[in-house]
Amino acid sequence: WHGKEPFEWYRGCEHRFNSEFGFQSFPEPKTVYGYTAPQDRNVTSWVMEHHQRSGIGNATIMHYMLDWFRLPEGFDNTLWTSQILQGMAIKYACEHWRRSMPRGMGTLYWQLNDTWPVASWSSIDYHGRWKALHYMARHFFAPLLVSAHEHPETGTVDVHVTSDLLSETKGQLSWTVTDVAGNSLDTGTQALQIPANASQQVQTLDVSNLLSNHGERDLLVWLELSCPGQETSRNLVTFARPKHLELSMDPGINIDVEPVDNATYSLTLTAKRPALWCWLELDGMDARFSDNFVHLRPGASVSITAKPENALTAEELRNRLICRSLVDTYREA
Repeated sequence: WHGKEPFEWYRGCEHRFNSEFGFQSFPEPKTVYGYTAPQDRNVTSWVMEHHQRSGIGNATIMHYMLDWFRLPEGFDNTLWTSQILQGMAIKYACEHWRRSMPRGMGTLYWQLNDTWPVASWSSIDYHGRWKALHYMARHFFAPLLVSAHEHPETGTVDVHVTSDLLSETKGQLSWTVTDVAGNSLDTGTQALQIPANASQQVQTLDVSNLLSNHGERDLLVWLELSCPGQETSRNLVTFARPKHLELSMDPGINIDVEPVDNATYSLTLTAKRPALWCWLELDGMDARFSDNFVHLRPGASVSITAKPENALTAEELRNRLICRSLVDTYREA
């Protein structure tokens, strides 16, 4: 953060316990609208800079944002993109340190929550609204994790499985390589015996030929780890920064809504083409989602449970539901 090192810098850290590190983001629009008037809604306005207690804060967020993402269209998309950026920063660090077990055996990111509505290092804002980071943390801190380290110079991907479970378990690793249009280029599976409380490299994927044929900007590597009785761990590997991926401007996202009970709904998300960092919200109302800011691969679905703050019928929920993904942050409305 202070040295403006790239996120990949974390992969060279060999610390034993990481007790305080972080990256800032803005709160979501609902929170920011609570402390701004329409004329204040620019990240360099006096009000926005007042609600930022780090002297280098807003400028540093924007510095990294332009390193990784296309310039967002408008104020709201800048806020959302900052949250995706923050989640990516902490994910880089936490996944590396979990892969380094047993040398690295603990990581606490700064910070959990806020004492006022503000741009900060938190993963939960002042009103208790989860930022993208808090959803992502459920995955990179999950007891079973599949993660990877890509090597563009060799065209390989080192795949690691990390377990915080206290007993050995069995699992299956699956991988799918697609282009950015979602066409499948390669698939594979591998049965695993996963040791307790350990991390291991389980596979090296050689995609050098695909990289030669398609280029770094047109390749996505999707990873999945499934184990009996455990939540499936998923991850995505890219060889280019997100701003250089030529994603479809219309990923064709579909959401099926099914009631679970009178207060909770099950949402099943699918996409015709890859949709990265797909997130949900309700218009004019808060909701607690079981997951958010997820990647959608054609041919695979993601299930998310939604609990609105007030009771809604299925039809009312459908009418309020807003779904966006990365391409929506920079395409014109």
